[in-house]
Amino acid sequence: MHAVPVRSKLGVAPKHLHFLSPRARRALSILFAGGLLFFAFLSFSIYVKDPESSSTKGGNGKLRRSLAVSRSNGGRIVSGRTVHRGGNTAVHSDEPLRLLLASHNRLFWYDVLNSSVQVLHEGEGVHYGVFPGDISDGKVTTLWNVIRPHNWHPKTSVEHLVQFNAETGKEISRVRIHSRFTHDAVRRGDRVYLANTEGGEVQELRFPSMKKLRGMKLFTLKQHVNTLAPLEEGVVWAMLHNLGKSEAVKIDLRSKPEPRVVATAKDVGTKAHGLVAWRGRLVVLDSERGALVTVDPGSGEVTKIWQTPADEDPQKFLKGLCVVDNVAYFGVNVWGSRESRDSKGNDAELAAVDLTTGALVFRRPVPTHGLLNIVAAPQLGEASTYRAMAGTGGEADVRGDAHSAGAAEGEGAGEGEGVAAARRAAVARQDGGEGQGGAGALPVRRKHGYLGGEVANPASDPLPSGSDGSTDPDGAAATGGDGDAAGAGSLHASNTADGSLPLSRAGVKTGIDDSRVEAANRKLIEMGYKPRISGYWSSGQPHLDLKVKDSRQSWAAGVSLPLLRVNISALKERIVNMPEDMWTTARQRKENAAVDGRKDNMNKFKPGVEALVMVFSDQSTEHVYRFPYYDYFKDLIEPILEQIVGRDDMLKVVRLQFARMKPGSTIKVHKDMGGYARFAHRIHLPIVSDANIHFKTCPDDERSQNRRLGGETDTTSCVDLPMEEGMVFELNNRVSHLVLNQGSIRRVQMVVDVAEDARAPRRLKPGTICNYVRAVMVCPEDKTLPDY
Repeated sequence: MHAVPVRSKLGVAPKHLHFLSPRARRALSILFAGGLLFFAFLSFSIYVKDPESSSTKGGNGKLRRSLAVSRSNGGRIVSGRTVHRGGNTAVHSDEPLRLLLASHNRLFWYDVLNSSVQVLHEGEGVHYGVFPGDISDGKVTTLWNVIRPHNWHPKTSVEHLVQFNAETGKEISRVRIHSRFTHDAVRRGDRVYLANTEGGEVQELRFPSMKKLRGMKLFTLKQHVNTLAPLEEGVVWAMLHNLGKSEAVKIDLRSKPEPRVVATAKDVGTKAHGLVAWRGRLVVLDSERGALVTVDPGSGEVTKIWQTPADEDPQKFLKGLCVVDNVAYFGVNVWGSRESRDSKGNDAELAAVDLTTGALVFRRPVPTHGLLNIVAAPQLGEASTYRAMAGTGGEADVRGDAHSAGAAEGEGAGEGEGVAAARRAAVARQDGGEGQGGAGALPVRRKHGYLGGEVANPASDPLPSGSDGSTDPDGAAATGGDGDAAGAGSLHASNTADGSLPLSRAGVKTGIDDSRVEAANRKLIEMGYKPRISGYWSSGQPHLDLKVKDSRQSWAAGVSLPLLRVNISALKERIVNMPEDMWTTARQRKENAAVDGRKDNMNKFKPGVEALVMVFSDQSTEHVYRFPYYDYFKDLIEPILEQIVGRDDMLKVVRLQFARMKPGSTIKVHKDMGGYARFAHRIHLPIVSDANIHFKTCPDDERSQNRRLGGETDTTSCVDLPMEEGMVFELNNRVSHLVLNQGSIRRVQMVVDVAEDARAPRRLKPGTICNYVRAVMVCPEDKTLPDY
């Protein structure tokens, strides 16, 4: 009799197993199947742990965890209780402030309140550059840091980016970087920028794999690039130490054919370090002079905030900078020989200075065991070494936390009691929102070390004071929680559900009191086009969200933002009575200036419109020129501009012109696509107008995307925006719009484009003819002059 094969779940049993019983053969088959499943699971686990395998489910999860900080729009990423803001999960922290310090010997956490230390790593080499890695449940779980050999007789030249557990210091991974004497590493979203100092190079890496994407060799070893600040998309600021007089330079990463330096602020310090954006300025360490300064990136103006005493011995050298809640934290190092910089007996000091008053909050020794290189707060956000942060998490200049009132922007004696009072009120708001009495949150000032230990001595460490010399003791004005309470100056308290800032800022009247304007605005909001506010000019007036405006859904930034009314009577009189031929091209080419070589769409979209240009720039908006006619109107337009954007933002104007529209003419439906529309805010001010002139915006047509190439726009859904003389609006010119002059007058509009960063304009001599070369404005050097 032949044996009948016993079938298992895997098929027919092999002949050499026939001696086993059917039950044994079945059990063996099950074990074999289980083994196959185990090895398949093991292979899959190894595969998803590969950081380069971002297309896998595991890889995507890792990438999502790593990029969590970027997608929260500067959201809070510190431990505490979870709150929801603008559709993102954020975390509010009541914990005392911790700083991450990186020295020539160790990487460690430092608690500002009680001076406790938690060492993460030490004894391997020099530590530079700190940024957050993985995020879990709103908390930073890993940190990245550069470790390189000390450059005094090094035994190796290999440098690494190392990922550590943020609390235990356990090494998670390390990546070798092809850089020498690296002085900085910073992160912006899914990019990391590295300062290869010996190579004079800025490297761009992909986060989190740290794969090198490109190297931009822009400098020399002598220029000694040491600090990086990626403040905008496609833009990185860099500090050039220069072994002497230092420069802050702006690099356009998107410039063609290669990235290039497009702006320079010269003589910002001696052997300077640090670049932190704060209130439209750059906070910098004038290292060799032992001074903390701010720099206007447009004009290059340097303002000293604080300095070590002139007679202090031994001489001090400043390095490492972080700004939280308007307090600058930085390292104070003793000058010493290069070989002593990693000595365990060479401990630095940590200083804290209130930027709004220049008052020293504290200055105390910290166990760095070597030169202090980096001061950071990565638990608050990825930008902690290059942007001012809020102590509750996120970027202070984005969320509005810890901001002083607009009047408190100045400094020094002679400001007047009004500014001093505004400043004292702002400091009080930093201690908490009005009406809370300190309940439920640790006061900001205590978080920053104003109370406790050696800082309680007002004789050695005075509290911030107004220009009148009066101190502002803790709780002197309205005190309360940590900025979350509703108060007159609390922007965060009234953030809208989409994360937008409130329309009005405390103490500043925004909006136009006109029933027709209000009705049009209400209609746009009902249609789904509510203005999205991302910040405020130094005047206190709001502006639209430029990043959203530059997206594919540009209408989501809002369409129209009524700002205020201004008195234009004198300006109107000058325009109406000036010589008629000042509008002509012939006279302007002789007395003003002109740009040849541009693709001129005026005749296509704007027939019958004449332009009188006073400020102009190219596609990048980086090269800004003031035309001679600017001087003709300067005494009248500058006071108006100051009302709109504020004195501190005047250098952010990248285009300024008068547009005159003939009776019966039409500006056809169009949307602006140039760099001035992408990188700047468009502001309109009617100078000569009447009720028969109609400005229409067409967001529904834009949004529907039903318009075919070369087809006509459906203007039935367009909204008429009432514009009377003297009314100031910000308009989203990335949304389709048109203008109809159905009256009998020549309509004149002042059109202004304002960037969010200051520029360094140059003046043109009368009769200068510039050319467009690859979208860059090129003007004869002998025809250009520095700004006033």
